[in-house]
Amino acid sequence: MPQATLESDHVSRLLKSSTWLNLLLAAQLTAGLVYTFFTGDMGSRWTHFVLPFIWFTASLWVIWHTRPETTRRVYRLGAALVVALYLIVMFYFSGLLGPSTSHFGQLTGPNGFGITWGRSLGWSPVFIYTGDLITVSLIPYQAAGLFALAYLVYDALLDFSQSAVGGIVGIVACPACVSPLFAVLLAGGLSGSSTMLLLGAYGYEIATVLFLVTIGILYHRQALTRQYHQFRGN
Repeated sequence: MPQATLESDHVSRLLKSSTWLNLLLAAQLTAGLVYTFFTGDMGSRWTHFVLPFIWFTASLWVIWHTRPETTRRVYRLGAALVVALYLIVMFYFSGLLGPSTSHFGQLTGPNGFGITWGRSLGWSPVFIYTGDLITVSLIPYQAAGLFALAYLVYDALLDFSQSAVGGIVGIVACPACVSPLFAVLLAGGLSGSSTMLLLGAYGYEIATVLFLVTIGILYHRQALTRQYHQFRGN
């Protein structure tokens, strides 16, 4: 296919993607404003109102455009187990998962489910489960972001599994592949209250930047890896 045609198709896809991205974000902002109009819950500042919709938009976008490799069943099961463990760890560091507590007892009882409101859309409704061993409190936008990260990690693990050594050597040898693992920990952990105290008033904004950088690196990891090897070759 001629190069001009390829570039034209690329531009066309980019324009179409940008249009849908803007429409998706605009729809969420409209829903958030309508919700605020009826409830009066706006948040402490405008960035807190907007941040959930940024997380939702980016999460939906990368999930929609990510197509995991079709590979052997054993690799898929192995990647799924790793990602399940990874997701549990990220939920714990983000403060969405913790040991059982009586803090939500009036809402859920000793064992059960509940929903809390009182914050702007995306921050609420918060879905809560309290059991004998664990407590789960799902803040919608943070949960969506962590699931998107987990999906990208699953895709990356299947991609790496295609190599002869299972991808372990490759992921360690390539800085473009290793760096997201640290950024993922930071982006997830920033939601915790103790980390927020260290970061000050703009912790959630910093977490959002790290989240976008992380999913950007994971989503474009193949292109970044090619550029890295080209740089090393030069």
